[in-house]
Amino acid sequence: MPHPPPLGLPTPARRRLACALFAAIGATGTAHAGGWDIVSASRTYNTIPVESDDTVNPMRGYHRWQNQELVPQAAPARDAFRRYHWRDLEGVQGQYTFGAILADLKTVRDQGRKYAFRLRMMAGYDDGQLYAPAYLAGNASCLHGCGFWADAGAASGKTWVPDWNDPFVLARSRALLQALAQAIAASGNAASIAWIDVGLYGQYGEWAIRKSVYTNRPAGIEEATADTRRALAKMHFEAFPTQQFVMFIPYANRDALRYALLEQTITSKPVGLRADCLAQAGYFKQWTDHADEWRQFADQWRKAPFIAEFCPFESGHATNGPATARAQASEFHISSVGNANFALSKPDDQRWLSLSDPERHDMLMLGREAGYRYGVDSTWVSLTGDGQLTLAATFRNSGNAPTYEPWNVKLEIVDTSGVARWSGSVPVALNGLAGGGVTTRVQSSWRVPALAAGTYALRLVARDARPADGQQRRPLAWVLNERDADGGLTLRSLRRR
Repeated sequence: MPHPPPLGLPTPARRRLACALFAAIGATGTAHAGGWDIVSASRTYNTIPVESDDTVNPMRGYHRWQNQELVPQAAPARDAFRRYHWRDLEGVQGQYTFGAILADLKTVRDQGRKYAFRLRMMAGYDDGQLYAPAYLAGNASCLHGCGFWADAGAASGKTWVPDWNDPFVLARSRALLQALAQAIAASGNAASIAWIDVGLYGQYGEWAIRKSVYTNRPAGIEEATADTRRALAKMHFEAFPTQQFVMFIPYANRDALRYALLEQTITSKPVGLRADCLAQAGYFKQWTDHADEWRQFADQWRKAPFIAEFCPFESGHATNGPATARAQASEFHISSVGNANFALSKPDDQRWLSLSDPERHDMLMLGREAGYRYGVDSTWVSLTGDGQLTLAATFRNSGNAPTYEPWNVKLEIVDTSGVARWSGSVPVALNGLAGGGVTTRVQSSWRVPALAAGTYALRLVARDARPADGQQRRPLAWVLNERDADGGLTLRSLRRR
């Protein structure tokens, strides 16, 4: 027996739909010859408990980190992150070798992933390595040699520290980013970028540097000024204005964060946050101890991603480890974490197994809890014999953050060969569901065409809203027990006579 239409329908529409539905009562239950079988059916669905959720979706949970995925997942991560030294990209001034970046980008695209990266002007301390191009050190175009070798007294060597403030260093940094942007655009793969870390400045390009390296600095060289830091961020935005950026969060970097997140108007997308020391107890105290200043950035996760990687930890540490990382990700709404950079004392194939059972549990739960978890609570479907189709559906995000990419939720009529013969847009904005179990109910109607006689599946699928250029995401996977193999959801079968 058909169910009455939802109360949310306008009264005239409700009457028309009710007449069509109840006219079928006592009859055959199908449309006249050449029409659709009449449908009026409600259904509820079961959200996968987070404790057993194996859903892999883009820009949430774990991402591939430096070609590694150490925490086991049901499928490869949808995003892959790499980082590169400037010296490997420009050996001679103005002569760029972007082959490694372009090859990695193409590989990621061919794997069905998207790509994230960061450029670095320096890496670790006291290793005697020059990570900027050789032509930069001591260049006569700089006011004070473009940088200096700092001696921290370690036996292993010295650290080359760029003169971040020097106009020539800044000009060459800007030229590097502009050339890279042009090379990526020419490759045709720019749409396969997931996010870009605002880099170049600080150790590992992570916007933090020890003050001690300036103890015996040469005359004329100073720590990076606020204007310099803003200029380094700005040159990233100008080179890639349509890409998603994330910005490192050291408290000392608060002025550049304010510029990037709240003041600049260059980027078409809000800039997100980036943490390099997840799992280190007390790392976020730099902000929680300055709550008034953190408040201006605390809700940025609602519109832009918060990405993180681990500070290296070993099994058995009392405070630094998976439990701390999991709590931090929950509190600060972190969406995606690099899937490596822990238990570094062990060979790669032993690092996961070196963790205790409780630690492995926390690592698995971190990946399950981070980011969005979209599902469907219930649907009501009505179809009249002449093709008036109505859907009412309740959507839920049981994760800790929204999605930051554009998805179109589609209602599709699919034939037995898997080809969608009709689709209609469902008016739900997934990125408006911030998480925490929030729900929204929507309802729409369409007039579907007179398709060929046969049986069809009515499916609810979230598809990438960007142009179909071969770089679209796979369909988003609903966190539902009833979902199909591709992550979509079959609501019911339909029949055309």
